[in-house]
Amino acid sequence: MSSKGGPELFVLTDQRHPLEVEASILPDVLECLLQHIIFHRALVGKAITPKDMVLLDDLFYVKCGDTSIDKQVRDSAQAACKALKTRDRGGSVTLTFFERVAGGLLGEKMVGPWEEWSVHVLVRTEPAFGHREELLRRKELEARVRELLWTVQKLVNSHRDHLPKEGLNDASSVCYPFDIKDPSKFSSGGMFAGVGNLLARAGGRTSPSQEGFFKMG
Repeated sequence: MSSKGGPELFVLTDQRHPLEVEASILPDVLECLLQHIIFHRALVGKAITPKDMVLLDDLFYVKCGDTSIDKQVRDSAQAACKALKTRDRGGSVTLTFFERVAGGLLGEKMVGPWEEWSVHVLVRTEPAFGHREELLRRKELEARVRELLWTVQKLVNSHRDHLPKEGLNDASSVCYPFDIKDPSKFSSGGMFAGVGNLLARAGGRTSPSQEGFFKMG
């Protein structure tokens, strides 16, 4: 948690300087960034099988070798792509990590956010004017994504004080619970619109309990 009590916030790109991506490759770019962050926030001491992935011509990233994470990230990236293309071609995609802590009047388990990443994306739908411009766009995107991957790595290495002191008790989990939101989810329920689904996957149920926290059954 940040010093103000909320999650630590990392804004990789904003509305003034968005990440411009061709619509055809947007799901792959989002999946690359999300997987990269998740890999660097995997639980310490968990058995992780890293997998090298290739994006574009000469851009490599690493992800956790976990099929459930792969599916969640892939589905979220595709949903975000669909939402962004129908909402003026731009908007933010966020990745929020949660932790389970003791709280409430009876000491029941709570879940609250401790870190959130945001990337503002602008979808390019107009075709390139010829092969030369297409190659130029591809090289520009490759350089921008590589810069963002490096920024993520620098941030996770330099910001550690806010990490939860205890990990999950579930030995099968390789990372903290997380939720991915696109503009359509923000408009239909705010920051915690997807927490119910998050905990349903973890085997719990939720109801609002404290500001920024949710109770687990």
